[in-house]
Amino acid sequence: MNITIIIFIAGLIVFTSISNMICFFLGAKIRQKVDKGETLKLPTINPIEIYREHQERKEVDKEKEKLDIILSNIEKYDGTSKGQEDVPS
Repeated sequence: MNITIIIFIAGLIVFTSISNMICFFLGAKIRQKVDKGETLKLPTINPIEIYREHQERKEVDKEKEKLDIILSNIEKYDGTSKGQEDVPS
């Protein structure tokens, strides 16, 4: 038997075993939540909502960066414009 086939089969066995263990532990975790009476919430995949959240995050990050530059400029201020950074609009 060719060595590459043996390596492929061994890798396939390892992959299958690991995926079985992951599925078992996920199932156990879900069962524990059900036994505690918690509601299970399935993830929703809504591309439009994901895009909106991404845009909001970008705006918040941009505003935070702007405020960080302003605070940095305040800390560096010595009566001159030396060391001051331009604040993006």
